[in-house]
Amino acid sequence: MASGPEGTCPMKFRHAFPLALVAASLAACNDSEDINEDPAATQPEPVLTSAPTPTAAPDGTALVTGSWDVNENPQGGAAYFGEPETDATLAIECDSLSGTVTLAIASDAAQPQPWRIDAGGEAARIDMAPRDSAMLPYLEAEIEGDLAIFHAFATPGEVVVLTSPDGERMQFPTHPGISRVLDACS
Repeated sequence: MASGPEGTCPMKFRHAFPLALVAASLAACNDSEDINEDPAATQPEPVLTSAPTPTAAPDGTALVTGSWDVNENPQGGAAYFGEPETDATLAIECDSLSGTVTLAIASDAAQPQPWRIDAGGEAARIDMAPRDSAMLPYLEAEIEGDLAIFHAFATPGEVVVLTSPDGERMQFPTHPGISRVLDACS
């Protein structure tokens, strides 16, 4: 038996040699040409989908049933909220010729009424009057479309609350297209 440094040296290399062979074998398995370095190639194509219309406010209370229909034309634009094939419950209309923005809500009230609007962390009183039209029973008010409270109608994921004089709360989801209606009259 050998003793001293000469006897222990072959023992150290005996374990190191198989480890070096394993490392070299693993390195040979990695062919860098096969690796796809382009992260865009591994990502699926995005698909544009419409966001579902919420049915409840963040506090869990129910929203008015329906969805927004936003229309634009050379005379201005309009956003109507309601159920399909029915009259709108709420309307925001822009007449670009006069620069007038009108908020209208379905109501059979015959006299003017003060309503409350809560939107975007703000609250305001709005004096609604019967619409000068025999077609549909609405209360309406001319609004200043550049006010933040009305632009909150276009903030995704928010809720707009209209409260009648008798305390009935009507909660509506918002829609980003309403900003185009408001901007058409600014």
